[in-house]
Amino acid sequence: MMRTYKTFILEDGLLDRTAIEKILSEIPEIKVVGLASTTVQAFSICEKEKPDLIIADAKIGQEKMAGAAFVKSIRKLLPEVRILGMTYHPDLVDGLRRAGCDHVVNKALIESHEAARKYILETLIPRPAYYRDFEPPSLTSQQDRVLRLICDGKTEAEIAKEFGYSNRKPIRNIKNTLFDIFGAVSVANLVHLAYKTGYLNPDQD
Repeated sequence: MMRTYKTFILEDGLLDRTAIEKILSEIPEIKVVGLASTTVQAFSICEKEKPDLIIADAKIGQEKMAGAAFVKSIRKLLPEVRILGMTYHPDLVDGLRRAGCDHVVNKALIESHEAARKYILETLIPRPAYYRDFEPPSLTSQQDRVLRLICDGKTEAEIAKEFGYSNRKPIRNIKNTLFDIFGAVSVANLVHLAYKTGYLNPDQD
């Protein structure tokens, strides 16, 4: 029996939303359970529907990072949801990744419907590390603080500044250690696993 993936779209551009809906309609496994053009409406629908896949634009209205803020919030509520971030702005790609997107695409580089379909299906593919069953790891106080700052969307440079370091190398080393501890392959993966393993609690952190 074919699995159905409940899918939600956060997109305030009518043409882009229509294009995404058309592409999704061509994927038998996909069932669209909601659409929104504001982050408040999006969060409410996702809280109710608990989708398996979210496709979120970075810029909503005049807020360039509204999509990233939404992703960060929804990742705490639904740590296992797969999220595809989309944007026309190259400078927003990293923000979407750090917020917790599993995959981020520059809309301007999507050459065809087939390419867009490929990105969507790739986002749905679970990576083995995401589903490893193990107890929450034990971290040092320093590792714990760095992890929480990463989950808050802080960059290596910003975290280094908070620690009083003159460069970000010590933070990068700690981040790499966290990757090894959690079995993560990216920052988004690390954030996901921090909640997936129960080390961080969406209701408390």
